[in-house]
Amino acid sequence: MLRRACVDERVSSETFVGRLDLIYAARTRFELDRLIADLQERTTPRKLVINAVAWASGLSTDVWRAWQRPRLARMILPERAVVTIGRSALADFVVADQTVSSRHALLRYDGTSWVLHDAGSTNGTFLNGWRITDPMVVRPGDELTVGESTYLLVRARP
Repeated sequence: MLRRACVDERVSSETFVGRLDLIYAARTRFELDRLIADLQERTTPRKLVINAVAWASGLSTDVWRAWQRPRLARMILPERAVVTIGRSALADFVVADQTVSSRHALLRYDGTSWVLHDAGSTNGTFLNGWRITDPMVVRPGDELTVGESTYLLVRARP
């Protein structure tokens, strides 16, 4: 409780150090309680407001993603060993976007799963909003972003 009060700047560093010495010297629970009596936790209404704001913030993000999802172009996860993704006409999956490298990323399939590799692209490869630097397993439903283009990864229909 004392540490949280210092982090929340309800007590100064000097007060924290002084009380910490007294806490280590305390012999009874009464002495400990007296040292932290003025450090009440945040009030319940404040906690409720903060939790409500955090929930609403998460909700707005979820709604935005749900709104975008039907509009995303789809990329069918190929069942080929290696697929090159890039701007070049020689790429297996051509992305007509000037912010995409000519050989931007590779998608490898081993018969059971797909693994995405960034091929040293200038602007990076992103999976579900996170930039990848190491090979990452991808699944249907993931969002792949190369340059300014985002694709919803889907399984091929049988």
